[in-house]
Order: sequence, then structure tokens, then C-alpha cells
Amino acid sequence: MKAKLLLTALGLCAVSNLAQAHMVWLEREAQGETRAYFGEWPDDLRETREGPLKMLDGSQAVLAGKPFAGTQANDHLAFATQGQGDVRLTKELVRNDNRVVFVAKTGRSETKAASAFELVPAKAGDNTFTLLLDGKPVPKAEVMAFSPQKWGKPFHTDDKGQITLTLPWKGQYLLEVAHGVDGKGEFDGKPYEKTRYVHTLGFSVE
Repeated sequence: MKAKLLLTALGLCAVSNLAQAHMVWLEREAQGETRAYFGEWPDDLRETREGPLKMLDGSQAVLAGKPFAGTQANDHLAFATQGQGDVRLTKELVRNDNRVVFVAKTGRSETKAASAFELVPAKAGDNTFTLLLDGKPVPKAEVMAFSPQKWGKPFHTDDKGQITLTLPWKGQYLLEVAHGVDGKGEFDGKPYEKTRYVHTLGFSVE
């Protein structure tokens, strides 16, 4: 019995550590299906249903205000999104007194934030973004930009929460930014002491 409890505790700890280190990101083909992954995009690491991918179960993707339920696959969730616009997915969980909020987005056509923590382009398709938390700019935040070759380069938002990227190659880019906020609360019946936001933004350069 003690061994079983220990294994359960170790399992919860492992999921918690992964939640702290991993990212959720979205990939979309043109204006069709969207896929959600959990892992490390630059390392081509995609968790599977045999592991922590199950934590995304029940998540919905949102396009133009319309929610889409996910279909389970081995290493992703698939959403039957159709049409123009950016797609977003938010997943919250509490582990070890920490609330983790994953906010994933694909596309850079919309100039207004629709999530609590989000990089918003100055205009559709622009390379200048403002990082917003609850509608307010987040200054001096580090944003990692990954190129189609999976190379990473850090950028830092200015006093207005803005960054401007240089995108020299065609292909898929992914931006990642994390931000911590102190403050007690409760989510899904579980208390927490602080919140960590992890946001990814994927888009393609033609």
C-alpha cells in the first residue's frame, strides 16, 4: 500500500514538473484542422496518451468565438476547425499549490486579445507584437522565438510590452513566453499560491 502511494505521489510530481517545463502549442493546415501538442516544439518532443498528454483531455479550441471539441490521437488532440481566423486553446491546472495556465494560439491575423495572456500583432500579419496580461502590457518579459530550423533566440519586451521580430526564413515559427504572478486563489476546488502563464504563438511565413 505504501509503495502504491509512493508511486502515485511520484507520478503527480512528474506531471507537475512537466507542466512547469513543457509547452502546449497548436499547428494548423491552412484554414482546416488544428492539432494541439504537449511537449517541446524545438526538440520535436511530443508527449503521448501513455504519458502526460492526457492532461489536455476536455480542452476546446476556439475559432471566431466558436468552441470545438477535440478528438484524441496518440500524440495530439485534433479539432475540426474550418475558416479564417486565429485559433486558441487554454488549459488550466493546479499542481503543488501552483496554478499553471497554458495559452496556445496559432495565427497572427487578429489585433485584439481573446485570452488572458497573449501576444497580439500590431496589425494583421505584422512582426511587431504586444504582450498583454488581462489587457495590460507586460514589460521586460523574455520571449523565445524559434525559427523553422528550430533555432531559438530571446527577445525582450520594451516598456510598452512590445517586441519586433526579424523573420528571415520562410516556414513555421513559434514564440514562447512565460510569466509568473503571485496571488492566492482556487481553481477546480484546489487552492493555489501563485500562477504561471505559459503562452505559445505559432504562425507561418510564406
